[in-house]
Formats: sequence, C-alpha cells, structure tokens
Amino acid sequence: MSTPLATLEQGGCKAEIYEEALPGQFSIRYFGPAGVMLAEEPLTGVSSYHQREQEILARLQELCAGGQPASAELSDPGEY
Repeated sequence: MSTPLATLEQGGCKAEIYEEALPGQFSIRYFGPAGVMLAEEPLTGVSSYHQREQEILARLQELCAGGQPASAELSDPGEY
C-alpha cells in the first residue's frame, strides 16, 4: 500500500487521502476507531483535496456514526 498524501482524523476515525496517477483524482480511505476500513471512495475533478476537505470530514463523521458507504463519487467535473 502506498503512503497517504494526507491523513485527516476526527472522533477516533481517520480518512487517508491518496493521489491517483491522473491529475485531479484522489482516493479516500475511511477507517473506524478499530482501524477497520469503512469505505474507499474516489474524489475527482479537483486540483487539490483541500478544496473538498470539509466534505471529506463530514463524510468521515457520517461513516463513523454508522453511515453506509456511498454509491456515488464525490466529484464535480466542472471544478479544476
């Protein structure tokens, strides 16, 4: 497994952000307090994950509280 670009933590859970091979594409891996992966979701259409950091933290909080993995991407094709 590659090294995360960044790690965000909240309430004992964490989100690891990985940069993909193509510019503007990231992969977010969400982990629960026990270190179990809760979900892996793509983040696309942004030049930096910082543009969506608040959304990543909100999703982390949702998954930590027992939310289900999403079927849709966190993407905005018009934002570069």
